[in-house]
Amino acid sequence: MRIRVRLYGVLKTAAKIEELELDLDTAASVRQLVSKLVDKIARTEFERCLIDADLKDPRPNALIMVSGTEVGGLNGLDTV
Repeated sequence: MRIRVRLYGVLKTAAKIEELELDLDTAASVRQLVSKLVDKIARTEFERCLIDADLKDPRPNALIMVSGTEVGGLNGLDTV
């Protein structure tokens, strides 16, 4: 499955790109997408802005949306 990712604010600045597409397994979760995104962009500044060093998950203030809905209103990082 091909996923389009749009970055805004500090994430866009840190990644130095606004949008990219990634190929994922059909049943991939948001957690898997975030991991692949960090690997694909491979910028320390981007990872520092997105990933909480202690939690090893996206920072609580990172707004992650799937088809216009914030993942907290869905199944969190386990949202497919």
